[in-house]
Order: sequence, then structure tokens, then C-alpha cells
Amino acid sequence: MPIFAALKAEGTVLDYSDRQLDGERLVAEREGYDIQIVKADMTNPFPFSDETFDMIFHPVANCYIEEVLPVWKECFRVLKKGGILMAGVDIGLNYIFDDDERMLVRKLPYNPLQDEKLYKECIEKRDGIQFSHTTEEQIGGLLKAGFRLTDLYEDTNGEGRLHEYHIPSFLAVRAVKE
Repeated sequence: MPIFAALKAEGTVLDYSDRQLDGERLVAEREGYDIQIVKADMTNPFPFSDETFDMIFHPVANCYIEEVLPVWKECFRVLKKGGILMAGVDIGLNYIFDDDERMLVRKLPYNPLQDEKLYKECIEKRDGIQFSHTTEEQIGGLLKAGFRLTDLYEDTNGEGRLHEYHIPSFLAVRAVKE
């Protein structure tokens, strides 16, 4: 949000985490910009009217939800006509490797709610409960929700073996509500 505020944009942050929202509030107060902070669960209908926003910046957050399409539909609903969605998505590769990215250790889909051993591992490591999603779910979901994809960028983890071999594990997408 500080970058958007520096560009004179009015901002609203939606998150379920009190810690994340407290951090947003702290930075806004320190940097002297206004921000609307909304605590909500993105797996439920967003607490905004239809066509509220000109733009949505959705960082890599779908990894915390089991189903992607309902979120994309809500983004489409709350965007104004001509509105832009910029989103980061994980394409799932990060879940199949060990921590050193040397060995394949898991199958996809990565879903701790469907695998008791995986669930216990997530709790023990304090990684939170995360889910892999296919490109079909991520990009196909945007298209099913009604968006027109206008740009796409592949990116790596920024470090580690996948990065060293230039293997993308993330996408950044730009989509428009027409």
C-alpha cells in the first residue's frame, strides 16, 4: 500500500490476519497516508458493493485458499467496468520439492485438508495451511469469471535451485473487466 499511496491512490486492504492488518495500519500511520482496513475472509463474499474499485492488487494469496474461482468471481463483481486486476499466483512447483529444491518429494495437488500427514507437517513447521493450484485453475478461473487477460509475466523464487535454473514458479497477471 505505501507504493499506491505514494502514487496518490486511495487504498483499501482486505485481509483475515490481524497481524497483517496491524502492520498495514502501522505503516500507514508512520508514512502519513489514509487507508481503509477491512478484516474479512476472501473465501466468503467480499464486504463491498458491486463495482466499487478501479483496481485490485491481489498478491500471491490464492495459496491460502482451496478454491480459486469464487475469489476471481468476487474480484470481477467488485471491480468497475474497465477495472484492472493485477494478481500474483503460485503455479504449484514450490510444493513438490524438498526444502533444498533438490528432490521431488510430493505429488500435486498439494492439499493438507486431504492428507493427514501433510496437515501435521504444515502445523509442525508453522507454515500455515496452503494449497497448490494449477495454471488452469488460476488463469482459466480468471477467464471463467469474465476477465480478459491483458498481460502475463513469469517469475522465479528469486533464490534457490529453481531460480538458478531459471524455472518459473510464479505468474504475475493483468486482467481487465470489460
